[in-house]
Amino acid sequence: MRPLLIVLAAVIALKLGQQIFRYYAYQEERVTLTAMRERLIDAGVEVVTTRARADSLRVEIESTDRKLRESRRTVNRYGRYATGGALPGEVYGAYREDLLRYNDKVTERNKRLREYQQVVDRNHTATERYNFLADSMAGLAARIGDPYYPVPKPVEAAAERGLIRLPP
Repeated sequence: MRPLLIVLAAVIALKLGQQIFRYYAYQEERVTLTAMRERLIDAGVEVVTTRARADSLRVEIESTDRKLRESRRTVNRYGRYATGGALPGEVYGAYREDLLRYNDKVTERNKRLREYQQVVDRNHTATERYNFLADSMAGLAARIGDPYYPVPKPVEAAAERGLIRLPP
């Protein structure tokens, strides 16, 4: 029994010595990991927020498109009143108002589309930055002997910053 305790104590002492050595030997790397983690959290939050904004804009654009289809049908119906390519004077005023409303909706829809495209571009940039930092952190952690270093996912980053709540 005594030799077993001596072997166990030696193993524990060896493992403790390794941990103490790694603590001091890789101090700079741990500081770097901490700084990288903060940047990763920022990138993860941006991934989540830009994705949510893009989804919201996409739904808004799709809704506007449905309304535009109906408005377009309304404008096209005026063709029934045209004779020789011209609308009668009493119908032209209503046609002009409907056409202006339609064009205003198209202009607003196109603004939303440009905003959507910018948000998607920002999301892609944030995703690339997040992936680069996550890979860099995993590589650095593996080099210092901690291959299971926790790298938070974007949704976990957003939860850490209090933007969303994760289920328990």
